[in-house]
Amino acid sequence: MNNTYLTCLLFLILVSNGFSQEIILQGNVTDQNNETLPFVNIGIPNKNTGTVSNENGSFKLKIPSNISEKDTVAFSYIGFKTLRKSVADLIRQQGKSIRMETEENQLAEVVLETKKFKNRKLGRTGKGLGFMHFNYYTAKEKEVDDRLSKEIGMNFKLKNNCRLEKFNFAISTNEFEKLKLRLNIYSLKDGKPQKLMISDNIIIEITNEETGWKSIDLDPYNIYLKKELDEFLVTLQWIESKKSKTKSKFFAIPASKSPLHKTYSRQKAMDEWKSQTGSLSMYLDARCSR
Repeated sequence: MNNTYLTCLLFLILVSNGFSQEIILQGNVTDQNNETLPFVNIGIPNKNTGTVSNENGSFKLKIPSNISEKDTVAFSYIGFKTLRKSVADLIRQQGKSIRMETEENQLAEVVLETKKFKNRKLGRTGKGLGFMHFNYYTAKEKEVDDRLSKEIGMNFKLKNNCRLEKFNFAISTNEFEKLKLRLNIYSLKDGKPQKLMISDNIIIEITNEETGWKSIDLDPYNIYLKKELDEFLVTLQWIESKKSKTKSKFFAIPASKSPLHKTYSRQKAMDEWKSQTGSLSMYLDARCSR
């Protein structure tokens, strides 16, 4: 009995009877030239089911028993067309490569016409008194290693045309030997995140349980935001981690109550966003028109 026969048999059983228990879909993501794509967002929209591929393009996606074989899994990556496949298709393709196609950059070039700039800091520049924190994972969550792709962030108001120079955020707790986060910037409409406003993967690497302020140079990415945007969202997405100890799970950013800001989070790639009033210790150094 060969592997192809077993895969087909498994598919027929699942389609006929539904998922009686959690299954795991595996594969790897590549481009048209079979080059692997690291840290691709993979998930079922609004179903709290998602992950990211690792640095070699490989992924493991847990499919809980409440998911149907007809549900759609989306693959999303900067610079590539979003790919959608049914759970049934992925079961048939178990272990095979998922190929994504490149897409022309859809972000319009922004040119700041004025030559008069002023250096500004957008966001919360202090860490507060240390009473409040936004932790990625709580003490009740047991599967931290399987919770890739979670995002948390904060909204920013925009009153002028700005070029982003640096992103800064504070770390109050860190129990990880190595951690990679992806910086994402989204437009906001009616308080809901919309499309990505950047055309590069901006990966932040944190090592040796580092805490305190962390600064990321944004100058190479030429990120220009026009004041018509009015408001935008900056998030940090969890894409890879290595614990310092077996029971390590805590990584937190200082937070505070604030009626002027909102914090945003989603548990998995493609999941629903949740928001609440408050702010995180993160800010942007920017050069803005007067």
